[in-house]
Amino acid sequence: MSRHLPVSDEVKPNRPTAGIDVAARYLVYNLFEAIRGTPETWRPLRDIDEKIETLARAVDRGWVVVLNHRSNGRRTVRVVALTDEGRRMARRRLH
Repeated sequence: MSRHLPVSDEVKPNRPTAGIDVAARYLVYNLFEAIRGTPETWRPLRDIDEKIETLARAVDRGWVVVLNHRSNGRRTVRVVALTDEGRRMARRRLH
């Protein structure tokens, strides 16, 4: 009896979450570059060109937060900001 696993030509599919995790990291890196790593800086959600699943994954991971922002009595705008963990992760990878 052989101790080795049988070799198969069948390719195993990637984990479905692997691609979305990469996209979420890419979103964090782009936000970090856009705000130049400054704490308490945000971008309007409408300016973020990512799928909702990508944004949701970044929120689930604790890298970004979506807030409602109102300035000077104007209408409420949804904004995206990096958390401390998101800035830390981006800083480690980009610098």
